[in-house]
Amino acid sequence: MRTFALSLVAVLLNVPSAGSASAAAKKKPAPAKTVSAPAASASELDKLKGDFKWGMSPDEVLAKMVQKIEGRYDERLKKTAQDPSKYDKIQKEMRAEIDKAKKHSLVKFDGQKTGYDVSIIDQEFGHNVSESMLVAKEDQSSRYFFFVGDRLYKMFIAFDKDMLEGKAFKEFGGLMQARFGKAREIFVDERTKAGVSHKLDHFLWSSKSGDVLRLVDRSAFYDVFCLVIYDGNIARQQAEAYKAHGKPERSDALVEAVTTKPLNNRDENDNVIDRITGQEVKKPGDNAPKDIVVPMPKAPTPTEVNKRDVTPPAEEETKPAKKSKGGKDSKKDDKPPAGLEL
Repeated sequence: MRTFALSLVAVLLNVPSAGSASAAAKKKPAPAKTVSAPAASASELDKLKGDFKWGMSPDEVLAKMVQKIEGRYDERLKKTAQDPSKYDKIQKEMRAEIDKAKKHSLVKFDGQKTGYDVSIIDQEFGHNVSESMLVAKEDQSSRYFFFVGDRLYKMFIAFDKDMLEGKAFKEFGGLMQARFGKAREIFVDERTKAGVSHKLDHFLWSSKSGDVLRLVDRSAFYDVFCLVIYDGNIARQQAEAYKAHGKPERSDALVEAVTTKPLNNRDENDNVIDRITGQEVKKPGDNAPKDIVVPMPKAPTPTEVNKRDVTPPAEEETKPAKKSKGGKDSKKDDKPPAGLEL
């Protein structure tokens, strides 16, 4: 009997009350909201990332960048091994490219203005959230490496113009889907002269590993399309860090400049740079009420025109012409104002 009582007490102690269960449920964090998208080909994602792995330090990434440069010169050096002058020339080219890569020092986004705050990557980073970046030039693209706490978590690949071959964004997206698999098309509403247009903004892929891939359109100002691949978990943490630092939803200053409703019918993009830098040069039509108004002569009435076509009676020809108050003949008043003669 005593054993049964002890067992009953143990069971009661292990069963939480309704109140404690409710409290536990309240403490459970809500799952992060994510946009569902088809999974990209794992093998193609690995090819895109290449030798770069999430978590690498800036020094490790730079070392890989140097290795890639040396790899591009291997074949040329082998072919010219028997020609000292050509071999030396190629070696100098390789060293110059390596030195150039090393000069691209780590850019830290710590609140100070950088040359990237209004650029092709201006939507990819935030200040004062432990982010930094390296950039490298590849054969057909430029690759930007983004770090959090000196650990790689994102790569931004901007293709060279020659790769696009005049293709529209949707057409280029089709080529990328042939490589990575079916993507989800993400649209945004954009202000235009005619109102609001529903525009294709980017293509989106997910992956079983947690990586996220985006194809973004940056052709409006830079004539390029770009692939962005990143660790989805770290990106969500960074999004929370942005909110904690009061960082508003990021807007593209260049897009803002051309989506503002124009004041007239001229090309709305012809002073984009002026509006961005704040050194706007006014053009005719910018301030319509202040524009110069050219005076025009008053048009004659139909009665006045008819009188000119009819020969006056004989008795009226003998009468002297009436003079105006200013003492001048009325015929002189028919002349247009000075300065408008053709």
